[in-house]
Amino acid sequence: MTNIIDISLPIHPNMPIYPGDQETVFETTIKPSGSQLTKITIGSHAGTHIDAPSHAGLVGSIDDYSLEAFYGECRVIEVLDVDVITVADVAALDISAGERILFKTDNSARGYEVFHDSWTALSSEAASYLASCGVALIGIDWFGVKQKGAPDNGAHTELLSKGIPILEGIDLSEVAGGIYVLSALPMSYQGIDGAGVRAVLIRG
Repeated sequence: MTNIIDISLPIHPNMPIYPGDQETVFETTIKPSGSQLTKITIGSHAGTHIDAPSHAGLVGSIDDYSLEAFYGECRVIEVLDVDVITVADVAALDISAGERILFKTDNSARGYEVFHDSWTALSSEAASYLASCGVALIGIDWFGVKQKGAPDNGAHTELLSKGIPILEGIDLSEVAGGIYVLSALPMSYQGIDGAGVRAVLIRG
């Protein structure tokens, strides 16, 4: 029996967002025919989403990615009790080219009802190491992959400059470390810096 685990954050007007990002707004109208429609205002990096290179000032939008990156076998790796994931942490993982790696950290344990002012992130050096391994995708269980106050944007640019998508805002609180099939196809927007996804893990 196939087991599908939803690792997406719910989308609603009171959802937590990265400080300074666009608010999420729902505006519902009833047409004279009785049909109900809702206008949705939402940032491209709200909730569970994929970063495109242009998010980090590089060339490349969300529609430049091949969809193959977002579907296939992935590995959920638990890195707990650290403030930042370092080169030493990732070098010990025996990562192979083409892997999709999702990091489960202490972020998942505290939930996503509010935006916390600190979080476990990926160091620029660790991102560079992962890029050198030729990974297909990196995911993390918070709204941003970069450490708060980091002196550079390497956690993004080291991956995005190599065409490696970053999946942010995944909820791994109910997920154990191990091998799954990931499905995290981004919305088919054109020419923008990111897109929301409905991300699930499948274990059969």
